[in-house]
Amino acid sequence: MHFSGEWRDYQARVLAEMDGYLDDGRLHIVAAPGSGKTVLGLEAMRRVGRPALVLSPSLTIRNQWADRLEPLFLPSLDAQRAHISRDIAAPADMTIGTYQALHAAYKRDAEFAALAGLGPVTLVLDECHHLRREWWNALFALRDRLEDMVIVALTATPPYDSSHAEWSRYEQLCGPIDAEIGVPELVRNGDLAPHQDHVHFSEPDADIVEALLRRRDAVYALAAEIGQDPDLPDMLLTHPFLVEPYQHQEQILETPEQLSAMLFYLSSRGIALPDEPLAMLGVRHQAVPEFNHFWLEPMLECLLHRKIGIWRLEETRAKAWKRALSEAGLITNHRVDFSENLDLARVLAGSTGKLQSVVEIARAESGQLGDALRMAVLSDHVRVAELPREPDAPYSPKRLGVVPIFETLRRVEIGQPLGVLTGSLVIVPDAAQAAAREAAEDSGIPPEDLTFSALPGCPGYCKLDLAAAADRGRVGLVTRLVAAGHIRVLVGTQALLGEGWDAPSINSLVLASNAASYMLSNQMRGRAIRTDPDAPGKVANIWHLATVDPADLDGKAGPDYARLVRRFSMFDGVAEDGTSVIENGIDRLDIAMSVPVQDRNALTMARAGNRSSTARQWQKSLGAGTPRSQLREVAEVSGSMGSATLHMRNTLKTTMIGSLGGGLLTAGLSVFGLGLVDTLAIGGGAALLYAAPGLYTSVRLWVRNGTLEKRLRQVGEVLVEGLCHCGKLSRGEDAYTVRVHEGLKGRHAITIEGGTRADQHRFVDAMMELLGPVQNPRYILRREGQSLGFRQLDYHAVPTPLGANKEEAELFCNLWTKRIGPARLIFTRSAHGRKVLLRARTRSMAAGLQSPVERRSMWL
Repeated sequence: MHFSGEWRDYQARVLAEMDGYLDDGRLHIVAAPGSGKTVLGLEAMRRVGRPALVLSPSLTIRNQWADRLEPLFLPSLDAQRAHISRDIAAPADMTIGTYQALHAAYKRDAEFAALAGLGPVTLVLDECHHLRREWWNALFALRDRLEDMVIVALTATPPYDSSHAEWSRYEQLCGPIDAEIGVPELVRNGDLAPHQDHVHFSEPDADIVEALLRRRDAVYALAAEIGQDPDLPDMLLTHPFLVEPYQHQEQILETPEQLSAMLFYLSSRGIALPDEPLAMLGVRHQAVPEFNHFWLEPMLECLLHRKIGIWRLEETRAKAWKRALSEAGLITNHRVDFSENLDLARVLAGSTGKLQSVVEIARAESGQLGDALRMAVLSDHVRVAELPREPDAPYSPKRLGVVPIFETLRRVEIGQPLGVLTGSLVIVPDAAQAAAREAAEDSGIPPEDLTFSALPGCPGYCKLDLAAAADRGRVGLVTRLVAAGHIRVLVGTQALLGEGWDAPSINSLVLASNAASYMLSNQMRGRAIRTDPDAPGKVANIWHLATVDPADLDGKAGPDYARLVRRFSMFDGVAEDGTSVIENGIDRLDIAMSVPVQDRNALTMARAGNRSSTARQWQKSLGAGTPRSQLREVAEVSGSMGSATLHMRNTLKTTMIGSLGGGLLTAGLSVFGLGLVDTLAIGGGAALLYAAPGLYTSVRLWVRNGTLEKRLRQVGEVLVEGLCHCGKLSRGEDAYTVRVHEGLKGRHAITIEGGTRADQHRFVDAMMELLGPVQNPRYILRREGQSLGFRQLDYHAVPTPLGANKEEAELFCNLWTKRIGPARLIFTRSAHGRKVLLRARTRSMAAGLQSPVERRSMWL
């Protein structure tokens, strides 16, 4: 084998660092669709130089491995065919198979034993995140049987959004991610087209609105009832959490928001709060926030479902509350839950109100692109029964799906030929029949294998059926019709077209699918961003649909929009605010959530219509990077760090004291001899002397840590030094550079350069713990400042890698004190430490209920 082509720069980067990645016997590469990951896998296999077993999730992907060998690595396969096997039961120098075949061999032990006897081998895992649970057993069994093995794992869509257990299993086999080839690199190289994501909002159906409003009103009614309950305050004052909190410290520590909620409720009723629970939580009387539905939820959960000692809520009241909650759908899995339940969220996501969104998008895109439009609309269900029997019959589909979308577009006459492509239904324009026969013949499908049937309810369109032998060519056939313009708006299912569909002509994609998973969403999105040789200036729009919830309690547009927020957490792209930031997350779209839906959509439509602006934004953003820029994992901090605020306040206060003292001393000396001024001079001098040490320390720290960017860099450098000293990073401290960059909406992103992707991941993990809400660490840093009687407290969790033992935690505390400012290390597993931990958790929760630091990926 010898690669006959020329490596793209991002491929060359990964290959140049491959030897270092293989130190642990595993190479784990994440490569966006279109980056040539199969070719990278073949080159890795060649360099390792062992017999190889290549496993793929489907026959189509399996066959790509053999297809790439010739002519990219071997001039001809003829002389090498004996060395290549597609049968796992008969392994050869290169054996290519599927995970299904491996699982079947695992069930037949003799075949599995033949694989286990391969000896030193390279195991190539292609898209192994696709594995079903039972297939993992076969894969782990194979790993355990092979004595000498190198694993090469390749994926375009790692399971970032999976559960912790699933991710741990995935990483246990594939190892930590060594390198990532992101979408921005491919756009820069011209291997993917410039593109932008857009969100179009729709109002829900009337019956859904009614159900949502009933649910919201039930919360408000219950809150009003409880808020006026004459006997409840006295009942709460007898609750063990309030009467003897220190005897229930561990239970309170599990969910401190429940005790907080009861205190905030009593405060809203004008009841004097007991001192002990306030002291335990570290909350001052004047700092108690307003009681609202957010605090009602944990309070009800505690009163109705937690058994603390012998205390019980009065039975009649408890039954009435439970009945009201249950009737409103506010109990999920026997827990009080004010968020929309799963069934309601699904109904909201599938609202037929989204049909109007599709119509508006299709009209706008058609008006802009005209005959050049190539749009795909992907949905979850076909809904064949929704096909009309008569062309003029009223049409009111009950659910979103392929047929309702097609028929709605047909009836509004957007001026573009439509088509349908699913596994069970194909619809083409009558005018495209001749082109379909010609395309079939060019593809080796006999024209007689095509059957066209009239659709009486859809004039101008017909159903296309293919003979059994030709059916596997249906996708390619319809795709050719799209490329040639015989179909310009194609409606299909994400199951058929969402993954692996090669249609470079698509320049507008509407995701009318409820899929929230990163893997499915990213695969669907990848259909539109491929470059088109026939359209060198292609710019693609990807449309996401969201139904707003008019009754959302938190004012965040509801669960359907929350699904999109999760989806966008793994999409990297350019920002709409004019900055040169490329990062993931929905904030980069700069959606005007504060304006009405109609105005919000109008702004989005205007942006989407300016494709040239999108192309310029990509050019600007990519140009802001360096030749070595790549997607990096970062911790993005919003607002100001508590520690930084504490330093600023201390600096200002000591400066005020010093200035006041100096002023008084000067005034006294200038009129020396007056008794009163003499006294003031002495007092001023004393104040100046008192303030001098603190003033020196505060000014020194402020000068060194001044801006938020400087403070974050100092924290990052302390963290790197601690991680390196404890052997948690792969290289020496001098190998790393801490970088801080401005992100979106005034946030700052921090990461490290100079190490492996695994080092980046460990650093970001530690930074998330350090700057995020305090959970349950072994050690915490307590930072305390005091001036003029004002006490300022700040808590930080010592990151898990640095809190395994006392020596490492003390080292980190000393580094922090030296570089950032004074701090006290507290062991949280002691009686005193549990009290401090409870206060730290309460403070974190009251600070905003959201983490001030988020994991992101950013082009740096």
